[in-house]
Amino acid sequence: MLFKTCLLADLGATNARFSITQDGLSFENEMDLKISDFDSIDALCKHYLTSLKGITVKKAIIGVAAPVIGDLVTFVNCDLKFSIRKLNKFFSEGLYVLNDLALQAYAVNTLSSENIKKIGRAKPFVDGPKILVAPGTGLGLASISIGNVNSTEAGHLIIPKINGEKELNKILDNFYKKFNRMPTFENLLSGKGLKFIYEIISSKDCPFSNEEILNRSDIDATCLKVKDILCYIYATYIRSMALAHGSTGGVYLTGSLTESLLSGLDANNFRSTFEDSASMKDMLTSIPIFIIDLKDLGFYGALVLSIRMNAGEVL
Repeated sequence: MLFKTCLLADLGATNARFSITQDGLSFENEMDLKISDFDSIDALCKHYLTSLKGITVKKAIIGVAAPVIGDLVTFVNCDLKFSIRKLNKFFSEGLYVLNDLALQAYAVNTLSSENIKKIGRAKPFVDGPKILVAPGTGLGLASISIGNVNSTEAGHLIIPKINGEKELNKILDNFYKKFNRMPTFENLLSGKGLKFIYEIISSKDCPFSNEEILNRSDIDATCLKVKDILCYIYATYIRSMALAHGSTGGVYLTGSLTESLLSGLDANNFRSTFEDSASMKDMLTSIPIFIIDLKDLGFYGALVLSIRMNAGEVL
Protein backbone atom coordinates (compact mmCIF):
# COMPACT_ATOMS: atom_id res chain seq x y z
CA MET A 1 0.00 0.00 0.00
CA LEU A 2 1.35 3.43 -0.97
CA PHE A 3 2.17 5.50 2.12
CA LYS A 4 0.94 9.08 2.02
CA THR A 5 3.04 11.75 3.72
CA CYS A 6 1.74 12.58 7.18
CA LEU A 7 2.46 15.52 9.46
CA LEU A 8 3.47 14.62 13.03
CA ALA A 9 3.07 17.25 15.75
CA ASP A 10 3.58 17.29 19.51
CA LEU A 11 2.17 20.51 20.95
CA GLY A 12 2.98 21.13 24.59
CA ALA A 13 2.15 24.16 26.70
CA THR A 14 5.47 25.85 25.83
CA ASN A 15 6.86 24.30 22.66
CA ALA A 16 5.37 23.00 19.42
CA ARG A 17 7.35 20.29 17.62
CA PHE A 18 6.64 19.35 14.00
CA SER A 19 7.95 16.77 11.56
CA ILE A 20 6.68 14.62 8.71
CA THR A 21 6.91 10.95 7.85
CA GLN A 22 6.91 9.68 4.29
CA ASP A 23 7.10 5.98 5.12
CA GLY A 24 5.71 5.48 8.66
CA LEU A 25 9.13 4.28 9.81
CA SER A 26 11.12 7.49 10.19
CA PHE A 27 10.53 11.22 10.50
CA GLU A 28 12.24 14.22 8.97
CA ASN A 29 12.02 18.01 8.55
CA GLU A 30 11.83 18.55 12.32
CA MET A 31 11.01 22.05 13.51
CA ASP A 32 10.65 23.51 17.01
CA LEU A 33 8.43 26.53 17.54
CA LYS A 34 7.48 28.57 20.60
CA ILE A 35 3.73 28.46 21.26
CA SER A 36 3.84 32.05 22.55
CA ASP A 37 5.11 33.30 19.16
CA PHE A 38 1.81 32.39 17.48
CA ASP A 39 -1.77 33.40 18.13
CA SER A 40 -3.44 30.19 16.89
CA ILE A 41 -2.82 26.59 15.98
CA ASP A 42 -3.77 27.53 12.41
CA ALA A 43 -0.81 29.93 12.34
CA LEU A 44 1.50 27.25 13.77
CA CYS A 45 0.48 24.65 11.19
CA LYS A 46 0.56 27.12 8.30
CA HIS A 47 4.06 28.26 9.27
CA TYR A 48 5.37 24.71 9.29
CA LEU A 49 3.56 23.55 6.15
CA THR A 50 4.83 26.58 4.23
CA SER A 51 8.40 25.54 5.10
CA LEU A 52 7.96 22.18 3.33
CA LYS A 53 9.06 23.15 -0.13
CA GLY A 54 7.70 20.74 -2.74
CA ILE A 55 6.14 18.35 -0.20
CA THR A 56 2.36 17.97 -0.09
CA VAL A 57 0.82 17.02 3.25
CA LYS A 58 -2.89 16.25 3.58
CA LYS A 59 -2.87 14.05 6.69
CA ALA A 60 -1.83 14.78 10.26
CA ILE A 61 -1.51 13.29 13.72
CA ILE A 62 -1.36 15.96 16.40
CA GLY A 63 -0.79 15.53 20.14
CA VAL A 64 -1.94 18.41 22.35
CA ALA A 65 -1.37 19.33 26.00
CA ALA A 66 -5.09 19.25 26.66
CA PRO A 67 -7.95 16.82 27.14
CA VAL A 68 -9.64 15.96 23.83
CA ILE A 69 -13.32 15.46 24.58
CA GLY A 70 -15.04 17.17 21.68
CA ASP A 71 -14.50 19.50 18.76
CA LEU A 72 -13.19 22.41 20.81
CA VAL A 73 -9.76 21.76 22.33
CA THR A 74 -8.61 24.11 25.09
CA PHE A 75 -5.02 23.88 26.33
CA VAL A 76 -4.58 23.64 30.09
CA ASN A 77 -1.37 25.61 30.66
CA CYS A 78 -1.30 28.15 27.84
CA ASP A 79 -3.74 30.48 26.11
CA LEU A 80 -4.53 28.36 23.07
CA LYS A 81 -7.73 26.76 21.81
CA PHE A 82 -8.93 25.48 18.45
CA SER A 83 -11.67 23.61 16.62
CA ILE A 84 -10.66 20.20 15.25
CA ARG A 85 -13.32 20.53 12.55
CA LYS A 86 -11.90 23.86 11.34
CA LEU A 87 -8.34 22.56 11.41
CA ASN A 88 -9.43 19.95 8.85
CA LYS A 89 -8.99 22.60 6.15
CA PHE A 90 -5.26 21.82 6.21
CA PHE A 91 -5.66 18.03 6.28
CA SER A 92 -8.41 16.93 3.92
CA GLU A 93 -7.36 13.25 3.87
CA GLY A 94 -7.22 12.65 7.61
CA LEU A 95 -6.64 14.40 10.94
CA TYR A 96 -6.29 12.71 14.32
CA VAL A 97 -5.96 14.86 17.45
CA LEU A 98 -5.19 13.27 20.80
CA ASN A 99 -3.67 14.14 24.15
CA ASP A 100 0.11 14.63 23.94
CA LEU A 101 0.89 12.02 26.61
CA ALA A 102 -1.34 9.51 24.82
CA LEU A 103 0.63 10.26 21.65
CA GLN A 104 3.92 9.59 23.45
CA ALA A 105 2.52 6.48 25.13
CA TYR A 106 2.06 4.75 21.75
CA ALA A 107 5.86 4.60 21.58
CA VAL A 108 6.36 2.84 24.94
CA ASN A 109 5.97 -0.71 23.61
CA THR A 110 8.49 0.01 20.85
CA LEU A 111 11.30 1.08 23.21
CA SER A 112 14.54 -0.92 23.21
CA SER A 113 16.74 -1.57 26.23
CA GLU A 114 19.03 1.20 24.97
CA ASN A 115 16.23 3.73 25.43
CA ILE A 116 15.40 3.04 29.07
CA LYS A 117 17.24 3.14 32.38
CA LYS A 118 15.90 1.34 35.45
CA ILE A 119 15.67 3.17 38.78
CA GLY A 120 16.78 0.86 41.57
CA ARG A 121 16.07 -2.82 41.76
CA ALA A 122 12.72 -4.53 41.47
CA LYS A 123 11.76 -8.14 41.89
CA PRO A 124 11.19 -10.10 38.66
CA PHE A 125 7.95 -8.69 37.30
CA VAL A 126 5.06 -10.00 35.31
CA ASP A 127 3.95 -8.20 32.20
CA GLY A 128 0.86 -6.06 32.48
CA PRO A 129 -0.43 -2.50 32.14
CA LYS A 130 2.10 0.33 32.00
CA ILE A 131 1.91 4.03 32.78
CA LEU A 132 3.83 6.92 31.24
CA VAL A 133 4.35 10.00 33.44
CA ALA A 134 5.78 13.34 32.30
CA PRO A 135 6.27 16.38 34.53
CA GLY A 136 7.14 19.57 32.66
CA THR A 137 5.14 22.75 32.22
CA GLY A 138 2.26 20.57 33.42
CA LEU A 139 2.02 16.96 34.60
CA GLY A 140 0.80 14.35 32.14
CA LEU A 141 -0.06 10.68 32.54
CA ALA A 142 -1.24 8.02 30.11
CA SER A 143 -1.82 4.29 30.54
CA ILE A 144 -0.98 1.47 28.14
CA SER A 145 -2.78 -1.87 28.33
CA ILE A 146 -2.72 -4.60 25.64
CA GLY A 147 -1.70 -2.00 23.09
CA ASN A 148 -4.53 0.35 24.01
CA VAL A 149 -3.64 3.84 25.24
CA ASN A 150 -5.76 6.03 27.50
CA SER A 151 -4.95 9.62 28.42
CA THR A 152 -5.75 10.94 31.87
CA GLU A 153 -5.83 14.22 33.78
CA ALA A 154 -4.52 12.58 36.95
CA GLY A 155 -2.07 15.44 37.51
CA HIS A 156 -5.03 17.49 38.72
CA LEU A 157 -5.64 15.25 41.73
CA ILE A 158 -5.15 17.04 45.06
CA ILE A 159 -1.99 16.27 47.05
CA PRO A 160 -3.00 14.80 50.44
CA LYS A 161 -1.31 15.75 53.68
CA ILE A 162 0.97 13.01 54.99
CA ASN A 163 1.56 12.35 58.68
CA GLY A 164 5.13 13.10 59.69
CA GLU A 165 5.98 15.11 56.55
CA LYS A 166 6.12 18.53 58.20
CA GLU A 167 7.98 20.27 55.37
CA LEU A 168 5.57 19.04 52.74
CA ASN A 169 2.53 19.84 54.85
CA LYS A 170 3.89 23.36 55.42
CA ILE A 171 4.10 23.83 51.65
CA LEU A 172 0.53 22.56 51.21
CA ASP A 173 -0.76 24.91 53.93
CA ASN A 174 1.00 27.92 52.41
CA PHE A 175 -0.38 27.09 48.98
CA TYR A 176 -3.87 27.01 50.49
CA LYS A 177 -3.35 30.39 52.18
CA LYS A 178 -2.20 31.97 48.92
CA PHE A 179 -4.71 30.42 46.50
CA ASN A 180 -7.60 29.42 48.79
CA ARG A 181 -7.48 25.82 47.60
CA MET A 182 -5.31 22.77 48.13
CA PRO A 183 -2.62 22.18 45.47
CA THR A 184 -2.85 19.48 42.86
CA PHE A 185 0.15 17.33 41.99
CA GLU A 186 0.58 19.42 38.83
CA ASN A 187 0.79 22.62 40.85
CA LEU A 188 3.97 21.42 42.58
CA LEU A 189 5.39 18.61 40.43
CA SER A 190 5.99 20.86 37.43
CA GLY A 191 8.00 23.86 36.39
CA LYS A 192 5.58 26.21 38.13
CA GLY A 193 6.06 24.43 41.47
CA LEU A 194 9.84 24.85 41.78
CA LYS A 195 9.95 28.53 42.71
CA PHE A 196 6.93 28.28 44.99
CA ILE A 197 8.55 25.48 47.00
CA TYR A 198 11.86 27.38 47.15
CA GLU A 199 10.16 30.50 48.52
CA ILE A 200 8.25 28.61 51.20
CA ILE A 201 11.38 26.76 52.35
CA SER A 202 13.63 29.82 52.33
CA SER A 203 11.02 32.42 53.41
CA LYS A 204 12.28 34.78 50.70
CA ASP A 205 11.82 35.49 47.02
CA CYS A 206 13.51 33.02 44.72
CA PRO A 207 16.44 34.63 42.83
CA PHE A 208 16.92 31.65 40.50
CA SER A 209 15.30 30.23 37.39
CA ASN A 210 13.82 26.73 37.52
CA GLU A 211 16.87 25.35 35.74
CA GLU A 212 19.21 27.10 38.19
CA ILE A 213 17.37 25.67 41.20
CA LEU A 214 17.92 22.12 39.95
CA ASN A 215 21.49 22.74 38.77
CA ARG A 216 22.53 24.30 42.08
CA SER A 217 21.37 21.40 44.24
CA ASP A 218 24.94 20.20 44.76
CA ILE A 219 26.14 23.55 46.16
CA ASP A 220 23.02 25.14 47.69
CA ALA A 221 21.24 23.51 50.64
CA THR A 222 17.90 25.15 49.87
CA CYS A 223 18.00 24.05 46.23
CA LEU A 224 18.86 20.54 47.35
CA LYS A 225 15.88 20.51 49.72
CA VAL A 226 13.58 21.67 46.89
CA LYS A 227 14.86 18.82 44.73
CA ASP A 228 14.45 16.29 47.56
CA ILE A 229 10.87 17.40 48.23
CA LEU A 230 9.97 17.20 44.54
CA CYS A 231 11.50 13.73 44.30
CA TYR A 232 9.39 12.69 47.31
CA ILE A 233 6.23 14.09 45.68
CA TYR A 234 7.19 12.38 42.41
CA ALA A 235 7.65 8.96 44.04
CA THR A 236 4.43 9.39 46.04
CA TYR A 237 2.49 10.33 42.92
CA ILE A 238 3.69 7.42 40.78
CA ARG A 239 3.00 5.01 43.66
CA SER A 240 -0.64 6.08 43.73
CA MET A 241 -0.89 5.97 39.94
CA ALA A 242 0.77 2.55 39.69
CA LEU A 243 -1.75 1.15 42.16
CA ALA A 244 -4.69 2.88 40.47
CA HIS A 245 -3.75 1.46 37.04
CA GLY A 246 -2.38 -1.88 38.23
CA SER A 247 0.76 -1.12 36.26
CA THR A 248 2.70 -4.31 36.88
CA GLY A 249 4.30 -3.82 33.45
CA GLY A 250 6.20 -0.79 34.69
CA VAL A 251 6.21 2.92 35.36
CA TYR A 252 7.92 4.93 32.61
CA LEU A 253 9.11 8.47 33.33
CA THR A 254 9.82 11.17 30.75
CA GLY A 255 9.39 14.91 30.37
CA SER A 256 11.57 17.99 30.67
CA LEU A 257 11.79 17.83 34.46
CA THR A 258 12.52 14.15 34.83
CA GLU A 259 16.14 14.11 33.72
CA SER A 260 17.11 17.19 35.77
CA LEU A 261 15.13 16.16 38.83
CA LEU A 262 16.29 12.55 38.92
CA SER A 263 19.93 13.07 37.92
CA GLY A 264 22.22 12.06 40.78
CA LEU A 265 19.20 10.44 42.39
CA ASP A 266 19.49 8.11 45.36
CA ALA A 267 17.66 5.29 43.60
CA ASN A 268 17.15 3.25 46.76
CA ASN A 269 15.57 6.19 48.58
CA PHE A 270 13.27 6.93 45.62
CA ARG A 271 12.18 3.30 45.43
CA SER A 272 11.68 3.16 49.20
CA THR A 273 9.21 6.05 48.96
CA PHE A 274 7.52 4.43 45.96
CA GLU A 275 7.19 1.10 47.82
CA ASP A 276 6.00 2.66 51.10
CA SER A 277 2.66 0.91 51.54
CA ALA A 278 1.62 -1.30 54.45
CA SER A 279 -0.83 -3.28 52.35
CA MET A 280 0.60 -3.19 48.79
CA LYS A 281 4.35 -3.40 49.35
CA ASP A 282 4.70 -6.81 47.66
CA MET A 283 3.06 -5.52 44.50
CA LEU A 284 5.01 -2.25 44.50
CA THR A 285 8.38 -3.96 44.95
CA SER A 286 7.71 -5.96 41.77
CA ILE A 287 6.94 -2.91 39.62
CA PRO A 288 9.97 -1.60 37.67
CA ILE A 289 10.51 2.13 37.24
CA PHE A 290 12.24 3.34 34.07
CA ILE A 291 13.54 6.69 32.87
CA ILE A 292 13.11 7.00 29.10
CA ASP A 293 16.23 8.25 27.34
CA LEU A 294 14.81 9.04 23.93
CA LYS A 295 14.25 12.40 22.33
CA ASP A 296 11.10 12.99 20.28
CA LEU A 297 9.01 10.34 22.03
CA GLY A 298 5.86 11.92 20.60
CA PHE A 299 7.12 11.51 17.04
CA TYR A 300 7.83 7.82 17.62
CA GLY A 301 4.32 7.37 18.99
CA ALA A 302 2.92 9.23 15.98
CA LEU A 303 4.79 6.88 13.62
CA VAL A 304 2.86 3.94 15.13
CA LEU A 305 -0.41 5.76 14.53
CA SER A 306 0.56 6.93 11.03
CA ILE A 307 0.84 3.34 9.82
CA ARG A 308 -2.59 2.56 11.22
CA MET A 309 -4.07 5.70 9.67
CA ASN A 310 -2.52 4.91 6.28
CA ALA A 311 -4.08 1.43 6.42
CA GLY A 312 -7.49 3.04 6.80
CA GLU A 313 -7.93 2.10 10.46
CA VAL A 314 -10.31 4.33 12.41
CA LEU A 315 -8.27 5.98 15.17
